[in-house]
Amino acid sequence: MRVADAVGQGLAGLGARTVFGVVGSGNFHVTNALIAGGVRFVAARHEAGATVMADAWARTTGMTGMVTVHQGPGLTNAMTGIAEAAKSRTPLLVLAAEAPGPTRTGPTPPRLAGGR
Repeated sequence: MRVADAVGQGLAGLGARTVFGVVGSGNFHVTNALIAGGVRFVAARHEAGATVMADAWARTTGMTGMVTVHQGPGLTNAMTGIAEAAKSRTPLLVLAAEAPGPTRTGPTPPRLAGGR
């Protein structure tokens, strides 16, 4: 099982019913796992809009809002909505992908003395 599938199934099992977002390569699998678990996905044109929609949804339903965004600029685009939700103490779960780590090319770097 992929981590994305475990997260999607786990959140659906905890009662998540609606998620807002913009799908990119970084959050594609977790968004599909949420949908497979029965969570309704509401697409937005911009991450700021998705976050504000999740904030408004949480305020009107009394449930935790949920937004899924791509890593990097997707997350930074969502920051204004995240800050507003935090300032207003709106319960909001933000699912953002992690940028892949650097790949190694060339020779392996030497080890320090003591095996570190």
